[in-house]
Amino acid sequence: MESTAAVLESPVGSAAFAEAPPATIATVEVADPAPDEVRVEVAAASLCHTDLKIARGHIDEPCPVVMGHEGAGVVEAVGERVTSVEPGDHVVLGRMACGTCRWCRSGRSNLCEVRRTASRAGTLRGGGVRFHRNGDPVHHCHGVSAFSRYTVINEEVAIPITDDVPLDRATLLGCGVFTGFGAVANTAGVEPGASVAVFGCGGVGLSALQGAVVSGAEPVVAVDLVPEKLETAAALGATDVVDASSVDPVERVRDLTDGGADYAVVCAAAIAAIEQAVAAVGTTGEVVLVGVPRTGESPTLDVYDLMRSEKVVRGSFNGSYALPVAIPRLADLVAAGKLALDPLVSSVRPLDDVNDAVAELDTGTGIRHVLVPE
Repeated sequence: MESTAAVLESPVGSAAFAEAPPATIATVEVADPAPDEVRVEVAAASLCHTDLKIARGHIDEPCPVVMGHEGAGVVEAVGERVTSVEPGDHVVLGRMACGTCRWCRSGRSNLCEVRRTASRAGTLRGGGVRFHRNGDPVHHCHGVSAFSRYTVINEEVAIPITDDVPLDRATLLGCGVFTGFGAVANTAGVEPGASVAVFGCGGVGLSALQGAVVSGAEPVVAVDLVPEKLETAAALGATDVVDASSVDPVERVRDLTDGGADYAVVCAAAIAAIEQAVAAVGTTGEVVLVGVPRTGESPTLDVYDLMRSEKVVRGSFNGSYALPVAIPRLADLVAAGKLALDPLVSSVRPLDDVNDAVAELDTGTGIRHVLVPE
């Protein structure tokens, strides 16, 4: 069948997105699913800062590629060996996982070795592609490619959720929410009463903040440069907000947390945010890195201070979650009113507006822009 899709022909480099729109709206051919694959009619997809990095070439992605790795939709067709979903099911698009490597067997499918190889190659888990244009292959983005009316994915990527969560909100569960929430609740394992500072209050950071609130952390400090994002953070439960454009965030966080936070979660890509977070935690404090700096960029860390204070700096990839378990649980929290998605959605617009949405996100305008294929 044919599908309208947003295709990245090649990275645009450092050019302004408004001047060099990254996406071409094109018609692609979508193949039938293989025996272990699922075809989904995408109801909504949302923009993530990773999409910006792919468009700029900061993250290697084979091109041309159908963009988008955060989406939700309805199962339209299944391969003959698929048992976990059936046509009509509401699904969030998760990530590939082979189920047999050492990481999958240990419950850490976010670190699946086969997935990493397939993602770098721009293919599905088995090595093939299901998109073509004029007979030529078009690559998959992280095995998802949500910026298309129809997409084909491996079975484990189609994660069924309750119908109680609207799909134009459920799309956020496909990356930003599980990444941020999981960094707090799963990677760090924040305990009740611990102090938490979140650096960067975009979609991922605000999800991390909500994870801290649900975990019973106190205080929960939000740090950002954009007043509107700090207002949203306060509405979602931050006990304190810090505008890093007007005050020293390290001093302010340390003042608010009795000498240093127990945990700092860095959801910004800026090197300065990482360095500030390490300085803002106290003795035995833990810094969880979620934001992805440009390849080759690294913070300057005082190793003696890390040793003397027994601080911990660790990474968190996909919230350290096994997504087939995590995403339904997060959807249940949304349905129960314990996790808010509405404040994270800045706009809902047709897929044709993808380049305007990319340009706005790049300038810091809005939190999450949702695209609706038509």
